[in-house]
Amino acid sequence: MRRALSSQAPRSTPGMYPQFGAVAVNVPTGYSWCHSLQTRLERRFSKAYALMLAYTWSKSMEATEYLNALDTAPYESISTFDRPHRLVVSGIWEVPVGRGRHLGGSLPKAVDFVAGGWQLNGIMQRQSGAPLAFGDVWTLFTGDTKSINLPKSERSVDRWFNTAAGFNRNNAQALASNYRVSALRFSGIRGDGQSRWDLSAIKNFKVTERWKVQFRAECLNAMNHPNLFAPNTTSSSTAFGTITGQDVPRSWQMALRITF
Repeated sequence: MRRALSSQAPRSTPGMYPQFGAVAVNVPTGYSWCHSLQTRLERRFSKAYALMLAYTWSKSMEATEYLNALDTAPYESISTFDRPHRLVVSGIWEVPVGRGRHLGGSLPKAVDFVAGGWQLNGIMQRQSGAPLAFGDVWTLFTGDTKSINLPKSERSVDRWFNTAAGFNRNNAQALASNYRVSALRFSGIRGDGQSRWDLSAIKNFKVTERWKVQFRAECLNAMNHPNLFAPNTTSSSTAFGTITGQDVPRSWQMALRITF
C-alpha cells in the first residue's frame, strides 16, 4: 500500500518579492507504504459462543519529513506507526442460564430477571512498541547504536535504554548547525509494547413487548497491566532515558440503555 501525504518544506526566495521576508511552500511530495502478513482464525457464533484470533506481521515506512532543511526529497524511514507484531483474541459467550437457554428454562420470572440472559465478552490485545526517535542528539553520539538497547531484565521506568552508550549530554557543546546523515528512527530501538484485556458483561431485560432495557458493565485493562509511554529521548534533559507516564490503568464503566 502506498499513498501520498503532504510534506512541509520551508523555502525562501529572496529578491523576487521584496515585500515578503520569506515564502513557505507546501509541496505534496510525502508518501508512506506498508507491507503486512495478516492471518485470521474464526469460529462463528454457534452453541452460544464465538471465538476470533487475528495476527498481523507488518512493516510500515514513511517519507513525510526532510532529514535536513535543504534536502530535495523527504527521507524514507521506519514509520512512527510501525508495530511489527499485533495479536488480537476475542470471544463472546452467552451464559446458558435463563429462559430460552440450555439451563434454567423453568426459573421463576423474578430469578430469571436477575440471573438469566447474560452475555460475557472479552478482547485481548498485544502489540510491539513504537520505534524511538532521538532527534539531532546523534550529532553528539560517538558510541555504537547496538549498545543502546538494554536486556529486558534490566529495563525500568528509570532507565529504559543505555544512556551511557555514547551520548554527549552537555548542552553547552551542542552544534550550532550540522548536516544530519543518521536515521530519524531506528527499528531495533523501541518503546514498551502494549498488552491489555478488556472484559464486559451484557444483560438484556424484556420489561414489556415494547420496552426493553440493556445493562452493560465494562472493565478496560482488566489485568491492570502498565502500558508505558515512550521514554524521554532528549539527551540534554535530566529525564533522559526515563518514562514518566503510562496509558489508562484499570477502569470501569457502566451503561443503561432503554429501547421502546
